[in-house]
Amino acid sequence: MATLQPIPSFISESSGADRGLICAFQLDGSGRAQSLTADTMLESLERRDVVTWMHFNLSDARARRWLLGAEFLPMAVREMLHEHDENRRIEFVEEGLLLVMGDFTYEDESDPSEVAPLWCWAGERVLVTARLHPLKSVDALRLQLREGANMEFTSAMDLMGQLLEHRTLRLRKLADSMISQLDDIEDEILAGNIAQQRGQLGRARRLCARLRRQFAPERTDMNKFLHRPLPLGEADREVLQSATESLGFTIEEISELYERAKLLQEELASRLAESTGRNLYVLSILTAVFLPMTLVTGIFGMNVAGLPGLHGEHSFLWVMLLIVASGVGTLAALFLRRLM
Repeated sequence: MATLQPIPSFISESSGADRGLICAFQLDGSGRAQSLTADTMLESLERRDVVTWMHFNLSDARARRWLLGAEFLPMAVREMLHEHDENRRIEFVEEGLLLVMGDFTYEDESDPSEVAPLWCWAGERVLVTARLHPLKSVDALRLQLREGANMEFTSAMDLMGQLLEHRTLRLRKLADSMISQLDDIEDEILAGNIAQQRGQLGRARRLCARLRRQFAPERTDMNKFLHRPLPLGEADREVLQSATESLGFTIEEISELYERAKLLQEELASRLAESTGRNLYVLSILTAVFLPMTLVTGIFGMNVAGLPGLHGEHSFLWVMLLIVASGVGTLAALFLRRLM
């Protein structure tokens, strides 16, 4: 990546500069991460032997004003952060890489596919990220650095690559949970327990469709970006290539889960149709058997003169025998026809 020019000084006492700063870290490349404040963050930006990461909350207007006046950021990046441009993109802006990606939110735990934009700009030694809503992947990276994980980040691109890996790891966990869920659903369908599987299959297929729709275009954009001539070093290119391949593999797995859920829905529909057909067949048999019996009862229920058996002592027994005989005869006829 091209070398950055010296960072111009800017006002460190900007109103509320620390209010929109969620976290900031300084990494010296040896695996140690030091937490920074708004003041020490500015000192870290002046150093060329460390990597500085700053993460901002764009819902705070003071953070947007501070970023708008941050002269170390390209003007196009500053305006995009100020205007909350959520359009997905990956491109070089002056000396840094700009990436607007989707990340998983905490807002709706009932819908694990809910995402919100995360803005990232990686210079040579500076990574700036910003969000409007709390996001899981960037929080995982913050926790990793705060707990002192031994990770040797030698550039801002390494840090961005780790952020992409956290997002892909979250996506893979969702895929693993869906694999387990579809395994259980398939066992229930094959065992004949199909009463409650339709709703679960529908939710699983919807989740797969949303994840594929949200992340597949980003994988395509990153692949196109990497196939263009870029001012990227070999190490930085490998970081992006690895993150893209990992994301692509996970998306392909989710696509396979979508097709599997679709096939299970077809199997479920087939078994439901088979069950409905059996029930209709039994109902048809019962209707055919009771039809002559109903005819006999209808005839002897006629209140007209000359009806036989009105005064006979054993007329009721003879009528009952006739009803039973008509039902047995009909059932026997159906059975013989089935054997023919």
